Amino acid sequence: MRNIILLIVLPTLVSLYKLDQECSDLQLAFATASTEFTKCLGKNTKPVKLCVSCYKQYTSVKETYTNITLSTNCTTVLRDSDNAMVIRRLWDAYSNMWGSALCESCSGLSSNRSVEFVNRTDTVNLCFDHNKKHGSICEECKDPYEALLNLFKDLQQDDYACADLADSMNSTAQAWSVKFECGHNDVEYFPVISLSVGMLFLPILFYMGNGFLSKNFS
Repeated sequence: MRNIILLIVLPTLVSLYKLDQECSDLQLAFATASTEFTKCLGKNTKPVKLCVSCYKQYTSVKETYTNITLSTNCTTVLRDSDNAMVIRRLWDAYSNMWGSALCESCSGLSSNRSVEFVNRTDTVNLCFDHNKKHGSICEECKDPYEALLNLFKDLQQDDYACADLADSMNSTAQAWSVKFECGHNDVEYFPVISLSVGMLFLPILFYMGNGFLSKNFS
């Protein structure tokens, strides 16, 4: 993770002297925000809690990128010119990943439906803990588990099951069907899968960006 952060920041620092003050500040702001967002992703990939935990960092990256696009003097230099396409590529990667994880649907867990999901998950886990010593989980926890599963399916159908919720449901369903052998797991978790695939390409983009900038600023 430290090496990845350096790959973002060092090329930026090397190139600062070639830009005027406004563009230098915007470039450094984007590099700093990208670093913090990437660190947050690394800390919250398992269990997946990035939509909630990394919301502020993502918003910061989005704001710094927006500031670049709104700058009359710096948009072409930082975003559109050949020697700075890494900024556009990084933002596209961040934005696509955030979208594939459906994070906008539950960032901050302020929605009543998201809160309901969290509360139902807590109820099921408490039921698991309370009944596992007695071997009665499948009977005693069936109703709360099915209520949670049905809620998740509703959220999933409405494109509201962000990666955080999907990963949580995945863990609960695995415990129900595999650990406690209470039934078949019939839930699909496409947001988590898409997120995992998207994150695989972030380090590649960092290395590409580092090589691209080094070539053009040397």
